[in-house]
Amino acid sequence: MRRLGPACLLAVFLYSSALGAEQTPFDLYRAGKYEEAIAAGEATKTGNGLAVAARAAFAEANLSDKPCLPCLKRVEDLARRSIALDSAHPEAFIYLAAAVGFEARIIGNVRAQFARIPETAKAAIDHALDVAPNDDWSLAAAGAWNIEIVRNGGSVLARAVYGARLDTGLDYFARAFAAEPKNLVIRFQYALSLSGYDFETYQKDIAVMLASVGGIEPRTAYESVIKQRAANMLAMIKAGKLREYMALVSHYQGYS
Repeated sequence: MRRLGPACLLAVFLYSSALGAEQTPFDLYRAGKYEEAIAAGEATKTGNGLAVAARAAFAEANLSDKPCLPCLKRVEDLARRSIALDSAHPEAFIYLAAAVGFEARIIGNVRAQFARIPETAKAAIDHALDVAPNDDWSLAAAGAWNIEIVRNGGSVLARAVYGARLDTGLDYFARAFAAEPKNLVIRFQYALSLSGYDFETYQKDIAVMLASVGGIEPRTAYESVIKQRAANMLAMIKAGKLREYMALVSHYQGYS
C-alpha cells in the first residue's frame, strides 16, 4: 500500500481540523449569526436543522426595528418544514406558535380570528407539551397564549371560546421557571405578558421578574440583547417613565 508523504499527511490533518472546527447551525445562532444559521440549518435538510433555522429567523424578526410580516412568514415556513420532517421534538412547534402569534398582532384581532390563528398557535403548543411535558419553552408558550387570549377577548369570552384563563397562564409560567430557572428569555416574556395584560395590578411582580433577568448569565447573543432590554425597562419603571415603558412593551410584543 502506498504511504502518504509528509505534505499529504499535513493536508489531511488540516482538512480534518477544519471539519472538526466547522460550526453547527446552533453555534451560528448562539453567536448571533442568524442568516448563516438559517442557511446552515436549511442545508442539513433535517427536522432539527430546520428548527434551529426557525429559531434564528424568529430571533432576527424579534430584534428588528419594526414588525415584519414577511419575516414571520419565513419563521412559520421553516417551522412547518421542520415539523414535516420530525414532529417528535417541541422546538419547531414553539416557533410556529410564536410566529403566528406575532402575525396576529400585525394583522389585528378580527383577521386573526378569521384565520384561526389562536387555534393554530394552541394546537402547536399542545403538541409541544405532548412530546415534552416539562420543556420550559413549551410551558412558557402555553402561559403566554393564555394571558394573551384573556387580554384580547376578556376573561369571559376567552374562557368560553378558547378555554383560556389568566390563572392557567400564570401557572404555566411558574412551571416553566421551575423547569429551567436560568432561562432569562421566558422571565422577560412573563414580564411582557403581564405588562400588556394589566401593568398597574402586577407592577411589583413585573419589576421583580425584570430584576431577576439581570442576575442570569446570557448563553447566546440573543439572550444578551434580551437581558439589556430587561435592564432598560426596569430602569424606566424605577424612573416612573410609564408611558415610555408601555410603548416599549407594545414594541417588543410586536404591535408597533
